[in-house]
Amino acid sequence: SISVVLTLLGIYMVVRARMADRDLMEDETWELTLYQKMDFSIDNVIKDLTSANVIGTGSSGVVYRVTMPSGETLAVKKMWSTEEAGSFRSEIQTLGSIRHKNIVRLLGWGSNSSLKLLFYDYLPNGSLSSLLHGAVKGGGAEWEARYVIVLGVAHALAYLHHDCVPPILHGDVKAMNILLGPRFEPYLADFGLARLVNSNSSDDCSKVAHRPHLAGSYGYMAPELASMQQVTEKSDVYSFGVVLLEVLTGKHPLDPTLPGGAHLVQWVREHLQSKGDPADILDAKLRGRADPQMHEMLQTLAVSFL
Repeated sequence: SISVVLTLLGIYMVVRARMADRDLMEDETWELTLYQKMDFSIDNVIKDLTSANVIGTGSSGVVYRVTMPSGETLAVKKMWSTEEAGSFRSEIQTLGSIRHKNIVRLLGWGSNSSLKLLFYDYLPNGSLSSLLHGAVKGGGAEWEARYVIVLGVAHALAYLHHDCVPPILHGDVKAMNILLGPRFEPYLADFGLARLVNSNSSDDCSKVAHRPHLAGSYGYMAPELASMQQVTEKSDVYSFGVVLLEVLTGKHPLDPTLPGGAHLVQWVREHLQSKGDPADILDAKLRGRADPQMHEMLQTLAVSFL
């Protein structure tokens, strides 16, 4: 019968997939680099790369929650394909050489001819995007928590732009790329589009910087990216300003409920130019606070347009 045929076909596909994974482990030579001392083998990672363990997806790959034999939990990004070699190298060359309390920590990487994997600390509270738009439960949506998050991201960007030599342009600052730790502390993540600024040398690290001019996420990209103008650290600052508006208003930059299909930046600017009350654009969850908090929020609004 058809049901028997489908059952046999399903069994065949499962067996074939397991044989392929076994062959991958046996026949492929892995290159493995760890920046932290960890006790695991690559097959410990591979066996957990299943759909049940997916915790996020991005432009360059899918991220899994992987539990080591020791009980330690990692976040592992599997690049979509070997064609994502540029993004893979970008993450290694940037995150592998920097450390900051508000930037996600790269623990190591593994690569063969078929797979490219990046290992990170596992951060349990999702992203700023999920916090603002409903997927994360808890007390992180209060203004105090939001303020700590954006302040941490500001410190991370200041480090990349002013303390790194040469400066590093993140290239994709957005709420989804701001991950949250156990106490909702922020970590800037996803350096697949990162590039070095004003570097003309010919070493490998500089080669990572060469990316198509149009890169980033719609809604957060600075205007100069769309018009193919020179990209600088100011592009990250613009994207950060959009994140500030998202935090203050509770609206995604491309929120379909905005009047006339306006972008969030346009909607806020027009509201302020029409002499509207700045408090009217705040997220409903943030309104009615004490004067010191309202003053802090309005100061943050002013900073977003600098």
